[in-house]
Amino acid sequence: MLNFLYKIYLPSFKTSFFCFFFFAFMLKSYSQKLAKTLAPQYQWEYSYSAALPPTPFDTLRPRTPFQNWALGYAWDKPFPDRSTHKRYLNPILPQINFNRVQGFEASLIANYKIDPHTILKAKLNYGFSDRIFRPTLALRKDLNTQHTLSLIVGNELRQFNESPAIVPRANTINNLFFGNNYAKLYAVNFLSLSHYFNGKKPHAFKLKNKLSLIENSAVYNSQNTYLFKSNEIVEKEINTISPSGISYGAFNSISQIVHELVVQFGKENSSKTYFNHLGIVIKNSVPLNDPEFFKINKNSPNNPIEIYKPYIHLSLQHKQMIETTPLGSFKSFVQGGGFFRSSELSFTDLKHFNGNETSVMRGSYLEVFALLPYYEFSTNGHYLQGHFEQNFKGFLWQKLPLIKGLNFHTIVSFKTLYTQGRKPYQEFAIGLGNIGIGKTKILRVDFFKSLHKQETNAAVRVGLVY
Repeated sequence: MLNFLYKIYLPSFKTSFFCFFFFAFMLKSYSQKLAKTLAPQYQWEYSYSAALPPTPFDTLRPRTPFQNWALGYAWDKPFPDRSTHKRYLNPILPQINFNRVQGFEASLIANYKIDPHTILKAKLNYGFSDRIFRPTLALRKDLNTQHTLSLIVGNELRQFNESPAIVPRANTINNLFFGNNYAKLYAVNFLSLSHYFNGKKPHAFKLKNKLSLIENSAVYNSQNTYLFKSNEIVEKEINTISPSGISYGAFNSISQIVHELVVQFGKENSSKTYFNHLGIVIKNSVPLNDPEFFKINKNSPNNPIEIYKPYIHLSLQHKQMIETTPLGSFKSFVQGGGFFRSSELSFTDLKHFNGNETSVMRGSYLEVFALLPYYEFSTNGHYLQGHFEQNFKGFLWQKLPLIKGLNFHTIVSFKTLYTQGRKPYQEFAIGLGNIGIGKTKILRVDFFKSLHKQETNAAVRVGLVY
């Protein structure tokens, strides 16, 4: 049996560990040369990001009389006194949310600066329905101005789509007032070691090199997490994707070693009227299962166990913006990729796309489908998605005397998604942006129409654009 394990898994183990240490140490002196050789004009910002996670010490604002430890104080923009703070307790109120697994849940998050180059972060999450504490501990160490190491260990709930598919606050509102459970969760025990490299300008080359040991397991909805059905007996159900109409549903618990490499390049001009970004992602996973055990029980009707196998996920993504006068700006985002050796994967490892089943758009319009069900197109095959948007700004309204002063923006967009084995999915939209008063012109309204297998759907989506 040991010989069987050696033949099957040792090569994959060697690959994961070799890749991590190679990019963490061997490229320390050659990262800048690699950036210049591959693509000196690129940088990337997306769900696959190599940027260091922000800390309060990067952007902490001074306290005001209307802000305290419960309501918190903003730290979304840099302030000169950020280096003087050594401790920061995240505000409690914004950390309180609701989901079907935990009911109401809250997190206590504390940050401590051990020295100017070392930061410790502790998080304690508690669900009031499942009554489970989920702690995480993170240590971040800046080796120099370009290299950073990060070690994270803990237990947490994650969404299958880590973009994420729906933000906690939106899921809270939809659960409590509309009875819609959009955030699909699973439990993760994990230990992750990450190496970040931030190259010198003008090449803006970034690299994230991450090695993780994780254990994924399914979680169940609590019976008392229905706000207006508290007196009804609710059957215990798994909090995962409904198998109705979807080829992938619940998953077995799985432990795996995962190595993820994210390479980013970028360039923009000084006037901020042009940027061109590129990202490359390679993800390798090795399940820690007992192959002999699963082989014996594979076809047992009383024990239908899935045999998850090693896989490699490769993704290439490009994003750009070109602003011209007087026609406005053109933006595009294209992402393509696929899986190798992916015949049997856990649902947690599939490629999920940013959909939307609410009436509100959140995040970047350029990276989200407005009418796509969250997990209907999840795939373990090849995929390609494209988002294209032309913002004419005030060009079409300049000759209308009464409306010209409002400076509305006319926006036309097209989105498409292809996944292996399915008909393409497409969305068309026309919208009105820059709606508001004075400096608060952040409202945007779009009419979207989708097309898939000769079936059409149309709806209006409202969002805020900062």
